[in-house]
Amino acid sequence: MSEVSVALQRLIEVRGRNLPVVQREIARWQAIDAHLDELQAAVADLKAHAFTGGDAGDLTVPRVAELRLGIAEVVEVYRVLAARFSRATINIGVSGAARMGKSTLLQAVSGLGDDQIPTADGIPVTAVRSKIYHAPVRRAELRMHTAGSFLAEVIAPYHAGAGLPQVPRSIEEFRRWEYPPADDNDSEIRGALIRLRECQSSLATYEGLLTGGTRAIDLHELRRYVAYPTSEERDPAAGPVARRHLAVREARVECPFPNAEDVTDLAIIDLPGLGDLAPDAEGRHVEGLRNEVDAVLLVKRASDTSSYWGKADVNTMKLLDVVRGFIRSDGEFAFIVLNRNTVNPKLNDDLRGDILLNVNEGQDGRHITVFETDVRDAAAVHEDVLAPLLRRLSTGLPTMDREGLAWATGRAEDIAAGILTALGDLGGTLRTVRDPVGVPEEVIELKADQLRTALARRLGGLVAEMTAAVEGGDSDDGFAKAVEAAYENVLGWAGDGFGQGEDGWRRRALDVMITERNAAVFAGPEFSRIRLEISRRFGALDDFFSVQVRDMWDKVAAACREECGVLLGEDDGDGRTTLEHLAAAFAESAQPCPTLAASVGALLDVRLEYRTLLYPRVRADLGSLNLQVRHPQTGQQTQQVAVELTEDGAADLYRIIGGLAEQAAFRTRRSLLGERVTPAVVLQAVVEQFEDALIRSGPSVQEFRRFVRSYRNELWPEEFRGIDEANARYARVTRSITAITEELEGAA
Repeated sequence: MSEVSVALQRLIEVRGRNLPVVQREIARWQAIDAHLDELQAAVADLKAHAFTGGDAGDLTVPRVAELRLGIAEVVEVYRVLAARFSRATINIGVSGAARMGKSTLLQAVSGLGDDQIPTADGIPVTAVRSKIYHAPVRRAELRMHTAGSFLAEVIAPYHAGAGLPQVPRSIEEFRRWEYPPADDNDSEIRGALIRLRECQSSLATYEGLLTGGTRAIDLHELRRYVAYPTSEERDPAAGPVARRHLAVREARVECPFPNAEDVTDLAIIDLPGLGDLAPDAEGRHVEGLRNEVDAVLLVKRASDTSSYWGKADVNTMKLLDVVRGFIRSDGEFAFIVLNRNTVNPKLNDDLRGDILLNVNEGQDGRHITVFETDVRDAAAVHEDVLAPLLRRLSTGLPTMDREGLAWATGRAEDIAAGILTALGDLGGTLRTVRDPVGVPEEVIELKADQLRTALARRLGGLVAEMTAAVEGGDSDDGFAKAVEAAYENVLGWAGDGFGQGEDGWRRRALDVMITERNAAVFAGPEFSRIRLEISRRFGALDDFFSVQVRDMWDKVAAACREECGVLLGEDDGDGRTTLEHLAAAFAESAQPCPTLAASVGALLDVRLEYRTLLYPRVRADLGSLNLQVRHPQTGQQTQQVAVELTEDGAADLYRIIGGLAEQAAFRTRRSLLGERVTPAVVLQAVVEQFEDALIRSGPSVQEFRRFVRSYRNELWPEEFRGIDEANARYARVTRSITAITEELEGAA
C-alpha cells in the first residue's frame, strides 16, 4: 500500500474513535435544550402564581431564544462532524454547471459510461444525486421516494416557486390538479409551472416507482433512472415523456475505479449541476455537500461564453464557503478542475489567467488549487487530478477534522458560558421571590421533632413488648413447637431405615460388609450421611425463622405507617414492602437522609438461619455420629462399631447406628430448647438497634428536618394541603437549573 493509502486509512480509523465523543456531545446538548424548554415552562408557571411576590414580574430566562439558537448551531455542527466521522470512505464531491464536463470527469474516475453517468453537450443531464463507491463488485441500488416524500420534496418546492400556496395531499389530487397557464412574466414562476406540468403529464411513467425503500438494478439501466430526458425523448410525437428520475431520491453505485486500485476507501459524489431550474436547487446542493463530502471538485471549462470567472462562479464559491463552515483551511476543501478546451487552447489561457487574478489574487494556489486536465482522458485525469488530490487530502483532512472539533468545542464553550450567566441572572431574581404563605422554618423544625418523638414512642413500645415476651418466655412457644416438629421428623426418618426401610438398609449393609469383609467400609460413610441428614432436617427451622422475621417487619412497618400519612402508599399487608418505600423516601428526598435510609436498609437486611445462628451451637451434639470417637477417659480414638459379617451383624449394626442417631437427635433438641439465643432474643435486639439508630444517631435530628421539608404534604396532607403550591413551582425551577448545570459540567 502506498503512503497516501495508509494515511487515509489511518484517518478513517481516527474518525471512528472520535465518533462516540461527538455523538455524546449531540445527546448532551439536546438534553440541555430540553432542560431549557422545561425551565422556560417552569419559570412561566412560577410567574403566574397568584401569591408570588418580590420581583416575580421580572421572572424570565434571560436571552433564552438566543441561547437556544446557539444550541441548535452547536448540535448542527456536531451532526455534520458525526456524519463526517461515521463515513467509512473518503468522499469527493464533483459539481459544476451544465456543459463544463462534470459527468465526463466522473466517467474518467469511475470507469462508468453513458449508461450509468449521462453526458450531453447542451442541456443539463444529471437529475439525481449519485454516490459512486470504489469497490470490487459492479452493482447499483436506488433509494426511492414514497408518494408522501415525492409530494413533499419534489412537488411542494415547485408549488412554492410558482407562488401556489396549496399543495396536493395525494397522488390522485396531484393528477387532477389544474395548473394556470405558464405565461407569467416572472421567469421563476414560469419555469416552476412548466416543471409542474411536466411532472404531471409524465406521472404514469413513474407513479408505480413511488414505493419507498430500495431497488436493485443492473448498471446498464441506471441512466434511465438518474438522467433528465434527452431532446429526442422529449419529442411530442414519441408519446408521454418518461421521467423515472422523479421517483428516485438517490442512487448508490459500486464499481472498481480503473486508476485507484491502491486507495480502496474512496467514493465520488455526483451532484446535480448548478443552474438546475428546480426550486431551492442551490440549498439542496449546499446541504448535500455539507453532509456528504470531504472535498469538492468544481469543474470549469473554457468556451466562447465561459472563458472567464463570472458572477455565477463567484456565487458558486460563496456557496462552497458556506459549506466549508468551520473549516479554516479553505484551500484544503474546494478545488477547481480546469477542463481543457482542445479545440481552442487560447481560451484555456484566458480562463486560467482570470482565475489566477480573480480567485487567487495573482498568486498561484493562494486560495484555491487549480488542477488542469482533459476530462476525456482517464489516465490524464488520474495523473493530473485524482493522484495529487489524494496526496493533498492525506495531509489536509486530518487538519480539517481537528479544526472542526476545535470550532465545535469553542462554540460549545461560548454557549455554555452564556447559559451559566443566564442561569446566574435568573438565580438572582429567584432569590427576591418570596411566598407569603410559605412554611416558616421553625414550623418545619417543630413538625420534625414531633415526628421523631412519635416514632420513638411507637418503636419504643414495640421494643418493650418484645422484651416482655422474651423475659416471660411467651415468645419461645412457637420456637419450641418448631424444634419438636423437626425432632419428630428426624425420629420418623431414622425409624424408617434412615429413609431406605429397615430391611433395605440391612441388605445394603450386609452386601457391603461381605464384599469388603469389613463393617467399617459401610459404617463410616453411613455415619456421615445420617449426621448431615439430621442437620438438614433440623434446618427446616428456617421456615419458622422466616415467618418470625416477616412478623417483625410487619410490626415495625405498622408503627411507621401510623406516623407517615400517605407517604408509604397503600397498606398491602406486606411490612417489607412498606419499609422499602420508607427507605426509598429517605434516600430520594429532595434533601437526602442517608443515615435514616441506612438504618431501614440494615433492618431489611436481617436474616435468621439455622445454619448460621444455631448449628454452630449444636454441632457437638452430632459428634457421636462418627465411626471413630475419642474415649472420654483415655482420650484415645476408638472405633464404635464391630459386628459380625452376617445378617445378625447387619441387624446389630442397624440397632447401634439407630440408637446413636436417636441420641444425637435428642441432644440436638435439648440444646436448641435450652439455647438462650433464641430467634425472639435476636429479633428483639434487632428492633432495639433499629430504633436507636433511627432516633438517636448523630445526624438524626438534622435528617428528620430534611425529611419533613421534602414530604410535609404527604406526612400531613390535611394540614399542609394547598399551602405550598408556590414552593412546588419554585422547586421545579431549581430542579431545571440543577439539571442544566449538571449537563454543562459533563462536557467531554
